[in-house]
Amino acid sequence: MKRTSVIAGLALAVIFAASGCATEYVEIRPNCTPPAHPALPSIVKGELWDALGDEQYRRLERYILQLWGYADEQAALLNAICEP
Repeated sequence: MKRTSVIAGLALAVIFAASGCATEYVEIRPNCTPPAHPALPSIVKGELWDALGDEQYRRLERYILQLWGYADEQAALLNAICEP
């Protein structure tokens, strides 16, 4: 078992040495423009509720709220990252 560990350690050392041991830094700049809020059609809620029924209407409402929540979360994250 110990011999296998030594061989594996040597193999890793050889790979590291052969890779040139160079560290390269890559600068990453995020796009600091917050995403636009989802464009939702103008819906008459009562008519939509009548057409879908209560259960499907609630499911659609949750989905729309999740879309808005995701857009708000992304905007807040970009504001935190892009502060001067």
